[in-house]
Amino acid sequence: MDFKKIVFLSVFIISIIAVSFVAFAEETPAAAQEKNDTQWAWGEVTNLDSQAKTLTIKYLDYETDQEKELVLAVDDKTTFENIKGLDELKLKDTLSVDYTAGPDNKNIAKNISLEKPDALPPVPAQTKEAVKPIEAPVAQPAVQSETPVAAAQAAVSQAPVPAAEPAPAVAAAPAAESASEAKPVSEPAPTVSGEAQ
Repeated sequence: MDFKKIVFLSVFIISIIAVSFVAFAEETPAAAQEKNDTQWAWGEVTNLDSQAKTLTIKYLDYETDQEKELVLAVDDKTTFENIKGLDELKLKDTLSVDYTAGPDNKNIAKNISLEKPDALPPVPAQTKEAVKPIEAPVAQPAVQSETPVAAAQAAVSQAPVPAAEPAPAVAAAPAAESASEAKPVSEPAPTVSGEAQ
């Protein structure tokens, strides 16, 4: 290949790469701004200003788990659901709002949806049985949990015991004599050797 063709080919490749980087760099912020700037909030209306076309809602920030207030501006592009316009809103209405951060960090409402209370399922009425307080279990006496044998032993041990009478000495003597006759005390015990008999 000659030198002119190599230079032309390398300039052509470099220009294609440069044009694709420029096109990609310009497209990314615009596309990201449209997609990522739309945010959502759900909360209660705390302030309305129909002359300035703004409203304030109190909402729960799920990242910090704290209640915050959000001021939203309404423009001609704002769409409404379940209401016709900003004039129909009242304090303490519950709203679902899609909004974007506009110029000067002003939040612009894109869609405002009024949550109607009749759209929520009815709460069932509580009966007296459902409202009953829970009673703590009462400890039962230990006697009720004993087995019949243990209860009988406890009753016998609590019964009065009559005084024991000494046993007659005559009856014990013959038993001692018969034990001594069977085996004399002076006779040594037989020893067992290691051999089997």
